[in-house]
This record gives sequence, C-alpha cells and structure tokens, in this order.
Amino acid sequence: MDKVFEKTRELGQALLESEAYQRVKEAEDRAMKNEQAAAAMSEYLEKRTELQAMVQGENPDPAVLKRLSDEMDEAQQRLQMMDDIVALNAARDEFNGLIGQINQVLQFIVTGNMEEPAGGCTGSCATCSGCH
Repeated sequence: MDKVFEKTRELGQALLESEAYQRVKEAEDRAMKNEQAAAAMSEYLEKRTELQAMVQGENPDPAVLKRLSDEMDEAQQRLQMMDDIVALNAARDEFNGLIGQINQVLQFIVTGNMEEPAGGCTGSCATCSGCH
C-alpha cells in the first residue's frame, strides 16, 4: 500500500509540474490581479450564496429568487466577456482534460476497459471528439 501512495504523490507532483497546471496558475494570477474580474466574481459568488440560502429557507419569495438569479446571470455574463476569465476557463478546461485522460488510463490499467464517461462527455472540450 505504501508503494501506491508513493506513486500517487509522484503523480501529484508531476501534475503540479505539468504545462497545463502552470497555465492554470498563470491564468489565475492574471485574473486575480484584474480588479474588474475580481469584483464581478465577488458579486457572482455573493448572489449565488444569497440564492442558495433563500432556496434552503422556508417559503422563498419567487420574485426575490428571480431577481437574484437574474443578477447572478448578469455577473456571470460580465465574467465571460473578460479576456482574463476566458483564458482562465480555457486553462482549467485543458487541465481537467488532462485529469480525465489520466483517469481513463488508470481505469484501463485496472479494469482493461476504456469506457467513455457518462453521456460521452467530460465537460471539457480538450477531451471531446466533437459536439460542434
């Protein structure tokens, strides 16, 4: 069992040293330094938290839920129009694709099967054969 954990740590270190992970860190750093992106992200998270709290409460007001949902959508749209956020999402998708490929290899080694994820899609365009 110690060998499994040792190899897992080695894999983790290799992931941290990968170009894909380095691109994520660089994109995160750029996005965090972007004051507009930070403000929009903060607003989005704040609205999401409010919305979650309201949904979990008793008798949530549908009008307030709609307003919060609309405000959250607006903040998310602003985020998606910022180059630093677009680059961050692309870097994260690439890294998630790498993780997906690693999981597929591990699954094949352990089971002998190379199954597609449920629905055939990982959510990452990096591992997708095409829905375009």
